[in-house]
Amino acid sequence: MKKALVLILAAAFFLGACASTQQENSASQKDVGAPNPFHSFKRLDEAEKKAGFKFNLLDVFESYTIQAYRVIPKKLFEAVYDSESGDEIRIRKAPGKDDPSGDYNIYAEKSSQKIKGIEATFFATGNKCGKVVWHSDGYSYSLTSQDKVSIDRVLKTVTKVIEMNQAQVVTDARNER
Repeated sequence: MKKALVLILAAAFFLGACASTQQENSASQKDVGAPNPFHSFKRLDEAEKKAGFKFNLLDVFESYTIQAYRVIPKKLFEAVYDSESGDEIRIRKAPGKDDPSGDYNIYAEKSSQKIKGIEATFFATGNKCGKVVWHSDGYSYSLTSQDKVSIDRVLKTVTKVIEMNQAQVVTDARNER
């Protein structure tokens, strides 16, 4: 009888330990998220190499400091700028024609304007722009601001990015010959 009781207690202990281990494993599996697809860089040339395409961006947004270049290889290139006031501007480039912004906010106003022959779509509320999207030479571009920047300032920046990257396409074409 004692042996039977010892076996029953041992079996109960073993089953309890297994159940506890399964709960711990499932809890730790829930805590694991998707891996971060971005690679961060401080230097533009390193980011371009990892991205697999160039993105001409030097000093495009006055009074903002570049914090990082972030890349998803062959898919997305992002430059993150911060201002002294804490606003964050993100300028992105991605192959194809899809909106690369990642901004799904709803804006009160939407308008389009041709800049250097390229149509840019502005998403704004009042005189503050939250997002701009445009396409050129097989790539999509976007500029987003969490605090929303004046439309005039965004227009100047988008014009500068378009000019710099059109010049890059011309330079690359000459170098390929």
